[in-house]
Amino acid sequence: MSLRTILQAVLLAGMATAQTDGAVALSPATAHAATPTTLQDGQYWIRAVAAPNFHKYLQTKPANEPGGAILESSKTAGQFNVDDGQLVEWTGEGTAPLYMHVEKPDDMTQRKLATWFNTTKNDFGTFVFQGDALTWSTPEINRQNLAAWLVCKDQALFINTGAYAYQTPEGCSDQTVSYSGRFRDLHKWRCGGPLIYVTKAEPKQPRFTD
Repeated sequence: MSLRTILQAVLLAGMATAQTDGAVALSPATAHAATPTTLQDGQYWIRAVAAPNFHKYLQTKPANEPGGAILESSKTAGQFNVDDGQLVEWTGEGTAPLYMHVEKPDDMTQRKLATWFNTTKNDFGTFVFQGDALTWSTPEINRQNLAAWLVCKDQALFINTGAYAYQTPEGCSDQTVSYSGRFRDLHKWRCGGPLIYVTKAEPKQPRFTD
């Protein structure tokens, strides 16, 4: 039985028990409201900006519940901010936030590190918004590109500890992810054109894309 199948089964039962290469205890799943398409104050959308995951958004599945970090449809995009080095997902009024965790390997040369969300704070590395990119770093790993990520099987998101677009692990694609709080409405940020995620300036003639 695949790990994905196990994780899905456990989440449906209300408690997740494992994630990727290491055993990770996740908090009990709770029902949350659907993600709104209007940003809450202080929150950001985070999405991929390169093929084959162009305009895929960071989230969990089910949305807003503890589980693996994935890039998927804008219809279920999560809302995030960075607070004291933690990447925090807003899950709704009156509900506990989620924190992105990063796998801490025994071998610090491991090429890809799993990521997931839980109600407890991450204890490995630091998240920072730099420019328009989401970065992660730790003194224990010398990364060439702090904004390098990998999207692998089932849209799972990993930290890329190696060079971007060089010797990419089989079954994965290199990716950077950007954020925006400039556009309060999700459909406005989905307008085509690089000005959206580089300068955060409204294009004069927006072209809507998925």
